[in-house]
Amino acid sequence: MAVSVSKAGPYYSSGQIKFSDLRRDFRAQQRKTTSGGSETFSTDNGSISASELLRDIDTTEQSPIVPDCKENRESGPLSNGISASSNWKVSQFRNSIKYYYVTLPSSDEVANFDIDAQSWNTNLDKNINKFMFIDGTCGSSSVSSPAAAFSATAHNLTVDVYGDILGCGGRGGGTSGAPAIDGEDGGDALSMASSGGNNIVVLVRNGSRIYGGGGGGEKGKKGANGSSGTCYQENIYQYCSPTIQSGNCMGVGGSYQSTRRPGCCRSTMGGGCVESVYQNICLKSQSTGTPEGGAGGNGGPGRGYNYQSGSLDGVGGGSNSCPSCPGGYNNLSGGSCSSIGETGGTGGEWGGEGTNTDNTGSGGDSGRAVAGSNYSVSGTINSATVKGAYNP
Repeated sequence: MAVSVSKAGPYYSSGQIKFSDLRRDFRAQQRKTTSGGSETFSTDNGSISASELLRDIDTTEQSPIVPDCKENRESGPLSNGISASSNWKVSQFRNSIKYYYVTLPSSDEVANFDIDAQSWNTNLDKNINKFMFIDGTCGSSSVSSPAAAFSATAHNLTVDVYGDILGCGGRGGGTSGAPAIDGEDGGDALSMASSGGNNIVVLVRNGSRIYGGGGGGEKGKKGANGSSGTCYQENIYQYCSPTIQSGNCMGVGGSYQSTRRPGCCRSTMGGGCVESVYQNICLKSQSTGTPEGGAGGNGGPGRGYNYQSGSLDGVGGGSNSCPSCPGGYNNLSGGSCSSIGETGGTGGEWGGEGTNTDNTGSGGDSGRAVAGSNYSVSGTINSATVKGAYNP
């Protein structure tokens, strides 16, 4: 990253200084509106007095004719600066300036751009009109850090946005680093949390993008559990006996039923049946356990600088399961299958909220386009240039 600094001035480094020059450069001059443009001058043929050309130190004045700044405090042949009250001289305007500009070039892409840390030459808290041209891209890959931020005390500062300021998208619920259920909130694009000052403006230009990050989708709800069944293992014990041998299951265990089977095992001389064939049917049982519902699918990611393309869909839920018997058991009675898990919620688009599911949490909130206080937003504000809340 290499920001550039330019100024309207310095003026009158040599030669004669005329009142007509001062009228043109200080009262009639209008600031440049693009980083590569030039200042313009309104038609001004009226007289101008020395009192109008005193250095204005009122920090509430939004359009000072002769602004207060470090350069104008140190201008003049003796570096005593332009007088703010008395002993005013034309010569004090040597190397004076009217406007101050800082530019992030269109070729630059910067993570978490710190506006107040740039080369302002201690002029932020003075009333000279200052302009930050953001022609490049500012982005953030962390929802806890805005893509660009300003927090210093300033007077008459305009953040003039021609490029992109893109917040971070929130992670889907249940994904790595995200809450277990809730979708993560999207990150803010531009933070203007000035600690003081006045006339701090965010100027949105046609073609720019100031987009808050989308919120992550909520994790899907776990599928409903099924119900357990009973598995049976059947063993048949046959024997010959004059009577039924109650409870004889040959050590298999479990409950049993006894039934008589036709036929004789041993007959008398007269043909009568002395011993009959019997069988004991022994049933051993075991519960299948409760079939668990499928796991809920993770929520989808929110759109952001960290995720500028790709699907925002949540992940499908886990498979269901049914009661089943272990080896050796040959009958299943009762029970029901569980349900599949719910698909995770869809992540939010730029400046949008993540989708809720039937789970106990919620989708992530959207990041703001502009957050903070003590600022105003103007310019071309529409669905293409600003996504997310932007008013203080």
